[in-house]
Amino acid sequence: MLNDTKQQLEKINEVSRQLLSHLLTMQNKLKEIKTDINASNNDDSNSSGLITDQELIELVATRHRLIHCLFEQNTHEEISKELNLLNRMIPLDTELSKHSEVCKQILAEHVIRLKKRKKISKSYQKY
Repeated sequence: MLNDTKQQLEKINEVSRQLLSHLLTMQNKLKEIKTDINASNNDDSNSSGLITDQELIELVATRHRLIHCLFEQNTHEEISKELNLLNRMIPLDTELSKHSEVCKQILAEHVIRLKKRKKISKSYQKY
């Protein structure tokens, strides 16, 4: 079971790195979209992000399932024996949380900006 614990932790760390990579890519795309929105009114950028969104959803679900299985199938002692791998998982988790929050803030700004544009558009349509 020890080897299985090690493999589970390695897989969690691998999926976490993939997820972090996708989050960084998404964060960069969102920043690009932000400058594009400021420059023009083109909404074609949303369709290019759908594949990344789906990949993110799948990776988050996979990571969640793997972590759940790790703690459900292994004892505290078995997990403690792989402390090195567990310690690698902690900074990855911190980075994931940090970059997720940044993406959330950028998306919130986009939503607010779009709502303002709709209000302005509706007010012009009245005249």
